[in-house]
Amino acid sequence: MYIDVEPNPNTDKSFSMIYRDVTPPREVFAIKYTLPGGTEEPVQVTGWDADTGGPCPAFACKVEESGDGTALLIHGGSGGIRLKRLEDETPWNPGAPEQWGDSHLVLPKDSFIVYKDEL
Repeated sequence: MYIDVEPNPNTDKSFSMIYRDVTPPREVFAIKYTLPGGTEEPVQVTGWDADTGGPCPAFACKVEESGDGTALLIHGGSGGIRLKRLEDETPWNPGAPEQWGDSHLVLPKDSFIVYKDEL
């Protein structure tokens, strides 16, 4: 699996990496995320398409992490992923102050996750 994200309105981070996926990707609805300040909360996740400037599906799969064993990779579109608190019903928007973007996330393999096909 190849992840390639260039800086865009969703995230100013650039990231390019090849991962060896060990499970098929599944569409993600929510994960548990450590917020600034150290509190862990469930948050919604979507992918971000840099070309359209809008949301797209986000996916998770288990990958081999060099030397660390298996991890959970959360990835989205060409613009990375976008996150917001679970109760936030505002539309996905890079200008929304209570939302944030990232290129991707690599979490411990047993992290809390809710897949769309489980809703």
